[in-house]
Amino acid sequence: MYEALTDFWEAEGYRLVLADPKQKDFYTLHEEHNGWTVLDWTRGWEWDLRRRAQFHVSRVYDCPGLLTFMYDGDYWGYELFHHGVEVDQFVQWADADQCFFDDRPVGGRPELLVEQFPDLRLDLDHVRGYLTSYSTDDPAYEDFLWDDDDPRNRPVREGDAWGRLDGGAIFDFWSFLGAEHHSGPGCFPPAWRRFTTEPQ
Repeated sequence: MYEALTDFWEAEGYRLVLADPKQKDFYTLHEEHNGWTVLDWTRGWEWDLRRRAQFHVSRVYDCPGLLTFMYDGDYWGYELFHHGVEVDQFVQWADADQCFFDDRPVGGRPELLVEQFPDLRLDLDHVRGYLTSYSTDDPAYEDFLWDDDDPRNRPVREGDAWGRLDGGAIFDFWSFLGAEHHSGPGCFPPAWRRFTTEPQ
């Protein structure tokens, strides 16, 4: 993956360099775990650039991938892609002023997610649970927002830490996919390389 990212950034006029240990903002490429290779982006929000980088990696390795994000702790979403082409999008807050995917549908298609990762043997009902969206136009929105025991906001699986309508449900979703690694600090496997970019 690092080689594909190197090629992508060079085409953009940058080169990848190892991050200084004193830096606080850098890219972290984690060790492969359960078939996943996780890239933790910097804190910036170069949305178009990040999407194009992910598509490039998917195209080079002919593999599916997910770009997941959380917006300000309020809601989360993803873009599913394969062969360098977008396949599906999901945004938890259905009527957010979402500038992520233009006018595309953002309800998420659970069947597509399951089909793209057959080796994971994902439970379709659980996927449907995680891809639950809500609207602030819903008269009951205020109810589940303030009610800790609203049945619509129950966790998807036993052991999940978040309700399915909470922004933090993204962490349970990562765990469900098998991308998380709990033997060390942080959510993901140990870092393989930390790097940043600089102009060529």
